[in-house]
Amino acid sequence: MAKHAELIVQQNDLDQFAPPGHGGTVNVRLADKEFCDGFEMLLGTVKPGGEAEPHSHDVEHQIIYILKGQAEVTLGDDPTVLCGPGTVIRIPPKLEHGIVAVGEEDYQCVIIYSPPLPTRNEEIVAEKRPL
Repeated sequence: MAKHAELIVQQNDLDQFAPPGHGGTVNVRLADKEFCDGFEMLLGTVKPGGEAEPHSHDVEHQIIYILKGQAEVTLGDDPTVLCGPGTVIRIPPKLEHGIVAVGEEDYQCVIIYSPPLPTRNEEIVAEKRPL
């Protein structure tokens, strides 16, 4: 076996989970704080109509890169912005934000938190779905 084989994985071999306050969402943790305590990286998939309820993070910076689908994004008191593939959303600590997936297809994005989020009540998805 290769010395560093555990560093290369397929997303379908990783646990899928539903984060609290994020209806219709399934995430996969691509890199966690055991790999690097400076950040974590997720793949998020949200069914149309699913949402991340308005919330903020105390100390974590969050970056979202949209891969497919569309979402209405609200940052603070600003008007909602319709975002699609190729959009980069940068969210500093303490800024309230919310996201609602809109349209006919799943909304999918890469999310980076720095530092990693603290432990939350994540619900492991028993039956993995194709992402």
